[in-house]
Amino acid sequence: MEVEEAIRRRRTLKAFRPEEIPEATVRELLELGVLAPNHHLTEPWRFWVLGPETLAKLVEATGDVKLTRSQTAVLVGITGAADEKEAEEDYAAAACAIQTMMLAARGRGLASYWRTPGVFSRPAFRETVGVGDDVRLVGLMHIGWPAEDFPEAPRRHAGHLTQWLP
Repeated sequence: MEVEEAIRRRRTLKAFRPEEIPEATVRELLELGVLAPNHHLTEPWRFWVLGPETLAKLVEATGDVKLTRSQTAVLVGITGAADEKEAEEDYAAAACAIQTMMLAARGRGLASYWRTPGVFSRPAFRETVGVGDDVRLVGLMHIGWPAEDFPEAPRRHAGHLTQWLP
């Protein structure tokens, strides 16, 4: 699938088939994710690939059953910002990495769903995954084989959101 087509056809899909994504495919997505722009090449992102066992433990620890929507999820966080400005740039870089991985997933026929669940703030979540307090969690990207058809692309236009200045 061409890049423009993946952009136009990427849609959040919350229903996944029960099969796990092959490890090699997840590695490919991560390798593409780290090609996202990042200020001064800080590479602030950190990734945790969560399989079904860990996702089930997280549900047990937090009560958030939505964590098991897919059999594979990638937790994305940032670390190492020296100040507030750098932390903002790092967050944007991690968001770009997530979007890049979601587009690459769509190009492979996979569905994805980016969440920022409230359970991120619970110590039990961090303890279960082994995420230190120095990490700001950015998102949890569920990925998997779609259990339903992708919705049609909405007819969105930039015109009413754009100002052209001389």
